[in-house]
Amino acid sequence: MNYKKWWFIFLIIGIISILLFQYKRPIYRWYYNLNKYDASMVYKSDHIKKYAIHGIDVSHHQGAIKWNNVKHPDSTKQIDFVFIRAVVGTEKDKRFKENWTGATKSQIKKGAYHYYWSDVNSAKQAAVFKNQVVLNKGDLPPVLDIEDMSNVQNKASLRKGLKNWIAIIEDHYGVKPIIYSGEAFYRDILKPDSYFEEYPRVWIANYNRVNAPRISWDFWQYSDRFPVDGIKTLVDGNVFQGSQHDFEALLVP
Repeated sequence: MNYKKWWFIFLIIGIISILLFQYKRPIYRWYYNLNKYDASMVYKSDHIKKYAIHGIDVSHHQGAIKWNNVKHPDSTKQIDFVFIRAVVGTEKDKRFKENWTGATKSQIKKGAYHYYWSDVNSAKQAAVFKNQVVLNKGDLPPVLDIEDMSNVQNKASLRKGLKNWIAIIEDHYGVKPIIYSGEAFYRDILKPDSYFEEYPRVWIANYNRVNAPRISWDFWQYSDRFPVDGIKTLVDGNVFQGSQHDFEALLVP
């Protein structure tokens, strides 16, 4: 084998690669933009743009948000709603109050969500949420975010705990909560119970470039890499399936 020959070839390839990167020749720009689109520009797709009502969800992971600057990256759309994390299990989100106040001042329709710990008593979790969140007329219903199986109980017991959280929260606020989950989790873990099969308010996460989730849904979280002015990090992008009238009918009366 002629090692000098192969060394020379690899050297030439390396130099060409550096030049392409340095000067961003057209082929490099095409490759770069294609991958950039894949990561954070799904909102431009026709299957997302067709929805009239768009929103985001945030937590303390986004850091300080400039709520007055928050806007949709597509000038033909707007951020119509935001779900803000209030509680993780029995721990309050560090920036909930700050985000709640900011969203209120910006007049974006807002709702609070609870990230459910599947190994912790549901009544204890509901108590923390009630202590953290005050809902007013025009707010979105509370959200129960369930994504994980329990290590200490079976599926039936997990579903029983979720039902208990929902009942406590619905009784306290007078509105039926929204259930958030990944499509596969909702289909395989929750839907075998007729209570969840027929549940009327569902928010489904599916980032797999489908035209829409393949189970019944009201909200769809279609991406976790959505760029929004006023927020330093990429966030979750969401759409609402119904009309403006349907959306307003969800709000706290």
